[in-house]
Amino acid sequence: MSRDAAVTALAERLDEALESQRRLLELVVEQRPAIAGGRHEQVDAIAGRIELEVRRLSAIEQARAAAAQALADELGLAATRWSVLREALGPAERTVIAPRVQAIEAVVRDLELANAVNGQLVRQELDLVDMSVRSLATIDRNPAHRAYTAGGTPAAAPASGPLMLNTAA
Repeated sequence: MSRDAAVTALAERLDEALESQRRLLELVVEQRPAIAGGRHEQVDAIAGRIELEVRRLSAIEQARAAAAQALADELGLAATRWSVLREALGPAERTVIAPRVQAIEAVVRDLELANAVNGQLVRQELDLVDMSVRSLATIDRNPAHRAYTAGGTPAAAPASGPLMLNTAA
């Protein structure tokens, strides 16, 4: 493989990786309202699509690593990291690869942030479930003096055990 072909092959693999990372970011952002809304089936469906895209990205990453290795071989380098390759490339070759690397880095940062936000939403949901389970597991020694039925009328007697807070109401 020639040096130009190796640069072109790496650029093509980087383009594929960039598109896959962008699709992942779109899916993670699409998942956020479902997480916040407690729509678990929708969260699961999107998680399945994310898993499929991660698998695609894994295959793309293997191809990118092979293209980077081929370029490193052409350049007589042992390492395939961008910081090493960049120094051995000419200016024209750098202008082909560098913008793609920068774009991937930006999308990965956005993806990390989006994942962190979604993770926080999930943690809040889990905390609410934990609080609800704990409140059900303990007996309130001082029950409310007045309880209401589902229809909104006063109940004949206060609740005899713990009640779950309905946050959807």
